Formats: sequence, structure tokens, C-alpha cells
Amino acid sequence: MEFNRGVLEAEFREMIGTLCSACAPSGFEGEAADVVRSFLPQKGYELSTDRLRNLIVHKPGKGPKVAVVAHLDEIGLIIRTVDSRGFCWIETLAGLQPQQLFGKHVIVLTEKGHVDGVVNNVKPGRPAPCTQMPTTLEDFFIDVGAFSREDALAMGVEPGCAVVMDYPTVFLGKDKLTVAGKALDDRACDWQLIELTKLLADERLDADFYAIFSTQEEVGGRGAIVAAQNIRPDYVIALDMSLSTDLPCMAEKQMINAMRSGTSIKVMDRSRGAACGLIADPDVVGSMKAICREHGIAYQIEAYAAGATDASVMQTRGGGSVAGGIQIPMRYVHSYETAYIPDILDGLELLWRWVRSVR
Repeated sequence: MEFNRGVLEAEFREMIGTLCSACAPSGFEGEAADVVRSFLPQKGYELSTDRLRNLIVHKPGKGPKVAVVAHLDEIGLIIRTVDSRGFCWIETLAGLQPQQLFGKHVIVLTEKGHVDGVVNNVKPGRPAPCTQMPTTLEDFFIDVGAFSREDALAMGVEPGCAVVMDYPTVFLGKDKLTVAGKALDDRACDWQLIELTKLLADERLDADFYAIFSTQEEVGGRGAIVAAQNIRPDYVIALDMSLSTDLPCMAEKQMINAMRSGTSIKVMDRSRGAACGLIADPDVVGSMKAICREHGIAYQIEAYAAGATDASVMQTRGGGSVAGGIQIPMRYVHSYETAYIPDILDGLELLWRWVRSVR
């Protein structure tokens, strides 16, 4: 199957809104898993789930086990308590910062379905201004339109309900090549992995290939740990975002990656004494760079001593794996995330060519 950028771009535009709109905070990934499953090829693969609810797509082969992983979950909140007036007090469920919460639309996941809400602070501006940025979620709450605890409970809103932020997916710029939306980290990478399964469906690979749509990455790669221990892959490639730091007031010495400069090949992430972090295998990095040079794929390098992906926890499980990562440069990560479609296609082409090269 040929790599047709025009066709793939059209598929991205058609699919990404549906992928991003799935509400799937860490530990509650069912909606995203169902959407991904609906887009997967109908033949050529074995589908399964494990005890951590990872969705695993397997194309059996006689060569080395190659696992490509993209995570299903997104950052979110969880309701800690509902007070007598119906206000819902919250805890973070991976990655949300107080600065992202003022006056935002949220969706509460209940046993009765989705419930709309607005998250705000006890000092919303008027009548009480907030003069300093809060450092915790202590003074943030969700208003679901209830006027008592009983009202909220009747709506299905109760302690333990997960919550996601809600942003529509939009295309920006005169050429509409910039995409912005909720949970592009990691749904744009889920799209890449879905398309990879389509591209490989009718091919005879040397590799024993696994596409892993993992759970609970945002809280420490818990799903990926279990997948690695069960599958014991020889190679692991994680698909995730890289910080695009081409922003106002950002000094050149602080540059990590930039939008419109191609896909990002990971060399290193969290390494300052942390147990969780990745130093990518040099041969994997070298082979990816060689593929990019041979086929004219724009690329850049990520070497950043913070953050981590599923590759960092899979690398040392199940006997160990040769590991690396392919990233999408992304602005405003864990907020209104923004990426450049040609960068996403560059990453997919590199991934497709690399997996086919593994012997």
C-alpha cells in the first residue's frame, strides 16, 4: 500500500473530531477505546483487551515482536464531594493546572450519561476578584446547575465521577493546516496508530506486530507496564506529543521542538535522577534519521529532561525492550492543544517505513 498524503490528510480531518470528543480521562478510557475500535480494519488482526483495559491489536509474524503504543487517556478531574448546595468539589486526575480551570466548560461522566458543567473558583472575578494565581485546586468547584446535593445526585453526579474539559476541534490558519482541540495528546497519535494498522493490514511483515492503545498513561504508564509484561516486546515505539516551544517570549536556548518543522524523534526525556524516563536506543534513533533523510521526511530531535511516555516504562519491563519514540510537536499541551497536520503526517510516514524495516 502506498503512502498517499492527500488521502491520509482527508481521513485525519474526518476522524480527529470524533477521536478528540471521546471523554476518556485516566482510568475511564472506555469511550475512546470504543471509538478507536470502530475505526480499525475489519481483517488481518487479532483484537484483545487485558486487565488494565488496554486495547491490543496483533498482526502475528515470525520475526521480532514490535510494539507501537499510543495512549487512550486524557487529563481530567474527579469529584471528591458534593456539598449541600449542589456544588462539586474536585481533585486532579492527571495533569490539569489551576490556570486552565477558570470559567471552563466540563463534562461529568456519570452512570446516567454525560452531564454538562462549568468549573470555576470561589473568586471568579466578580464580585470577588482573584489577584493571585491559585497553586492548588482547593478553591475550584463545578456547577452542574444543581441547587442541592439531592439535585446533583438525581442527575447522577456523585463523588467518584470523572470529569473532562471540553474544547471543540477546530482548524486554524488560511490553509486550515493547524488543528486545535481537546486531548490531541494523545488522540492525534491514536489516529496515527489506527492508520498504521490500515496501511499494514494487507502487508506481510517480518515483525510480529502489536498496536497497543494503552490506558492510564497520564498517571504513570500503568496500562503500558502491564502490556509490556504480558507481551514482552523486542522493540517498543511510543507515539506522543513533544512540547512545541515556538512561542512568544521563549528564548532560543529554551527551544525543544517547533510546529511546521516536521516530526520529532525522541532521544531523551525525564532523566534528572528519575527512575521513570527514556534514553532512546541509538540504533533506533539512527535508523529513523536515515529513513527521514532517504525519503525526504522533515524531522527534528527531542532531547528534554522532563516528561515521559509509555516507552519509558515499557523499556525495562518484560525482560527489556529496544525503545524509542516518535512525537508530534504540540503547543499548549494539556490545555487547548494545537498541532500542524503535515507534522502529524511526517510522523506517520516515518513510523510506517520504520516498522516495515524491522527484521
